[in-house]
Amino acid sequence: MMLWGRLARLWRRWRHPKSAGEPAALRLFFAPQAPWPAWHPTKGPDGATMLQIVVELEAANRTERDIRIVRARLRDHPAEQTVFTVGSRRGGKFNKDFPVRPHTRAHIIAMFFVKGRRYAPGQAFSDVIILGDDEGNEHRLKIGVRGR
Repeated sequence: MMLWGRLARLWRRWRHPKSAGEPAALRLFFAPQAPWPAWHPTKGPDGATMLQIVVELEAANRTERDIRIVRARLRDHPAEQTVFTVGSRRGGKFNKDFPVRPHTRAHIIAMFFVKGRRYAPGQAFSDVIILGDDEGNEHRLKIGVRGR
């Protein structure tokens, strides 16, 4: 009897799946014609070895309201310092407080400074970039980062 009950539950789940909810408000993807995400070694103000990671993205706003990016971070590489700017298009004006307008795209450049040198020259790694908006939502994109 337990087998038939489990089969019936599986059948119901397959026939009537739960809705995935609302689509993501912000869709992230790699910026066209932008350099691939890359890292290179650098030194901090105190002379400590650091890793500088540079990522260029585009974000498409799918909502009827402005979305402001207020923070950026990497999931697997905690950064000592993070700098990002948002612009209406590549080569245009950039500002940290620039909103992603409704139904448009914005260009995002993010730089992360991670303490210590973790990789050999030219070695690649993957991570997830997480952008937070002014309403507390997080938007994620898995990236591959090449060494220089």
